[in-house]
Amino acid sequence: MARALWTGFVSFGLVSVPVGMFRATEDQTIHFNQLNSKTGNRIRYKKVDEVTGEEVPASDIVNGFDLGDGEYVIVTKEELKEVAPGKSELIEISDFVDLESIDPIYFRQSYYLAPRGKGADRAYSLLRQAMEESGKIGVATLILRDKEHLVAIRPQDDVLVVETMFFPEEIRSASEELDSLPDKSRFEGRELDVAKTLVESLTVEWEPERYHNTYRDKVEELIEAKREGKAVVAKAEKPKTNVVDLMAALEASVARTGKAASKSTKSGSAKPDAPSKGKGAARPQLEKLSKAKLTQLAADHDIAGRSSMTKDELVAALAEAGATAEDVAAVSA
Repeated sequence: MARALWTGFVSFGLVSVPVGMFRATEDQTIHFNQLNSKTGNRIRYKKVDEVTGEEVPASDIVNGFDLGDGEYVIVTKEELKEVAPGKSELIEISDFVDLESIDPIYFRQSYYLAPRGKGADRAYSLLRQAMEESGKIGVATLILRDKEHLVAIRPQDDVLVVETMFFPEEIRSASEELDSLPDKSRFEGRELDVAKTLVESLTVEWEPERYHNTYRDKVEELIEAKREGKAVVAKAEKPKTNVVDLMAALEASVARTGKAASKSTKSGSAKPDAPSKGKGAARPQLEKLSKAKLTQLAADHDIAGRSSMTKDELVAALAEAGATAEDVAAVSA
């Protein structure tokens, strides 16, 4: 089981709930190391004096706040510790608000809260159910890693989630940051009707599983191909269309979504083909292959859309296409 990042209590009124806080998300960005192209050695950075060019040992490095014009205020680690909020084991809910009243721009990072210790389940479940049925979320502050955070506590399924938030002064003003803002004109008539029709035609139930990081998949495929010494050929980009007429663009979009829906309906009502002999026989073997090898095998079977498929989708498509154990053995060789 994962280790708690923080342990303490959530309190509302006179009720305190012992809890532990755990990560709810993870960064899956592919990271690269910088290398010397001539030697292949790692690149390392040294901390040097910008004037003398000499390397400075860690013991001689201090924190300085830039006042401008080359003038700094030196602040020591000891001085920072004196004004730090210090460790706290309490998340005290000061207010309850409607979730819809908080703009998502304020949310920073999500964590799970879990009941901790004997007898904590009942109070934890009471708080979760009370917020769920009232449609409210709790607002509090949390001291984490010597920093004070504004947080929102909300129910999600059977657990409580803590959302760390930006303070109001950390939110930049659009009017101050953007060079130009869109005009405030209101649309009426056919343009608005067609735009709303397009929105309706693209409206679906929220299913996060439908969305994938296709760029990450392509980077993984690139790494795997280069590891195996294969030539990497860039795919030709689809020509971009530049539609100046807003109304024409809207109508074309509505027409396209209408055709896609019609095609989907027809394919969904058709009777499925009878499974051919051996179809799906290699599925267990397919599931053991890397995504890069599955993509390679999908190319051999001319499976359309393979570059944007997830690993599970590739396995299903290859099984449906009749990939055999021999095919798996060939691509694994």
